[in-house]
Amino acid sequence: MLERIRARRAWGVSILGVSAAVALIVILGSTGGGVAAGAQTQSLVADSAKLAPDSSAIASVKSCASIAQQTSLAALAQYPTAITGTNVVTPSGTAAPGNPTYCDVTGVIAPQTRFELKLPLTDWQGRYLQNGCGGYCGAVGQQNFPSCDATLGGDFAMATDDEGHNGFSGGSLGSGGLFAFNDQKLRTEYGYESEQALYVVARYIIKYFYGQEPNYSYYNGCSDGGREAMEMAERYPNDFDGIIAGAPEIVAGPLNAEHQTWDVRVNTDANGNAILTDDKLPALHNAVIAACGHDDGTNDGIITDPQNCDFDPASIECQGADAPSCLTSAQVEVVRKFYAGPSDPSGRLLYPGGLPYGSEGTGVFPGGWALFELPPSQHGGSVPTTQSLDYSGLSQPYLRYQLLAPGVLGPDPFQGQFTDAGFRSMFPTADIWDAMDTNLRAFRAHGGKLIIWQGWSDNGIPPTGTVDYYDTLASRMGGLRSTEQFARLFMLPSVYHCGGSYAGASVPDMVYPMVQWVEDGTAPSQLTASYTVGSASFSRPVYPYPDIPRYNGSGPTSDAASFHAVPSPGAHYTNWLGNYLFYQPVGGSGGSEEGYSRRG
Repeated sequence: MLERIRARRAWGVSILGVSAAVALIVILGSTGGGVAAGAQTQSLVADSAKLAPDSSAIASVKSCASIAQQTSLAALAQYPTAITGTNVVTPSGTAAPGNPTYCDVTGVIAPQTRFELKLPLTDWQGRYLQNGCGGYCGAVGQQNFPSCDATLGGDFAMATDDEGHNGFSGGSLGSGGLFAFNDQKLRTEYGYESEQALYVVARYIIKYFYGQEPNYSYYNGCSDGGREAMEMAERYPNDFDGIIAGAPEIVAGPLNAEHQTWDVRVNTDANGNAILTDDKLPALHNAVIAACGHDDGTNDGIITDPQNCDFDPASIECQGADAPSCLTSAQVEVVRKFYAGPSDPSGRLLYPGGLPYGSEGTGVFPGGWALFELPPSQHGGSVPTTQSLDYSGLSQPYLRYQLLAPGVLGPDPFQGQFTDAGFRSMFPTADIWDAMDTNLRAFRAHGGKLIIWQGWSDNGIPPTGTVDYYDTLASRMGGLRSTEQFARLFMLPSVYHCGGSYAGASVPDMVYPMVQWVEDGTAPSQLTASYTVGSASFSRPVYPYPDIPRYNGSGPTSDAASFHAVPSPGAHYTNWLGNYLFYQPVGGSGGSEEGYSRRG
């Protein structure tokens, strides 16, 4: 399949008949891991020739307070709903520049999904945006109106929810998964049903408030929110016109039970303490950048294509006493296993790869291995790996409370072996929230458009899983050229999990190009990210995978216009134990292609 990708890409993006001049430059505040992408504050500069038609402003025809009096909501088929509050909000000062006056609606959808819906009073543009939630969710997150509202001639109606349970998504003692322990219904609510319920309820209230349903519906999420986005395309393919899935937790079960557990186990010494500590990360990261940070034809300090990076951590192994500038032999082995990813005794991968080159970070929170893989540092002291986020916030809650049947307590991350049998024990329970179905024919037939994006330095959800999904999707949807008619993947160099960057990178806005694609038929052929490394500021194009930017050989290296697209020489399909060959989705209206799924 890769040969077909490379042949196709050699023709260049002009074959799709879309302009390669469309560039989006965004200033993005880091959201950390698990914040819905729709909640990010962004600014946008776009090619005015590619603007979507302005929507006429639509004013409400009912009062905000009257929504709470709609008794029909309590008897809504499948999704009886109680409104817990309505309030007219008028943003003031600099707290929310450009935000409209809106009706803030809060409520609960049976059995217990809390939600918030924001309805502009006078300048709704006929578009609905549903925002995802991160981590194990458990809270109704903050939503900001997209910055492209002004460009589009009005504001979105927006909604988000807590995925059916109340509780901090991580949990300092691994409590984040407690909601799933005894209740199968709450498992499916978290898996996908809460998002379908919110879609139905939000549209019902919108129709009442404005006198019409949305003209277009969009979904936008990152991390678990990205997984929810993929669930909507797979299980409810007729709901959303455009779906943006950032850093999606597609391979959720193997991520929690295999990858995150592996990272904890291989970094634990005989006393239960971390072998690799975050004081070693600056030296390691600098060595990786020195080896691979020139792969776009410039020496810009950014790894453009981690799949094509060749780095051996033994190159900085201590030749004498241990020091922050080098790795001990035990630390070299940990780093190698981090990069390689979990495998069984035969060497078969249990997740589609390991941590990407460039994801190490500098040991400073909130980016890099110091956030997920390594416990908080006590430089020079002993720190148990059970204090890492991978253990207490992710792997342990999954294995203990979500892996087995309701009411059955699961294992600790330090129990069990990395084997074929252990891998398969995660199913079918895990496929309630895994989003591994690559049959998107119904979504494509509906006219849906999908943008998947992720940072190449994401160590929270290794990007190899996302690339693996997209490669498989392309092979099963008629090849890359056919797939790009409705689904595109953008991989952002240096970007961590859902934001942040070792190179000060911005994350290009995805909402506006999605609107252009859905409503104008203009597919995004190029995004532009801005960077700051030291005192140098520059921009780089981001092309649909598997293309990467390469310097033209002339022109300022600080300008994205001095680069062109070439096929990644490192792009490859990962052969791992899952291979999408035994996954059968549960619930929803999508489902797998006949003859596609098999177990065993």
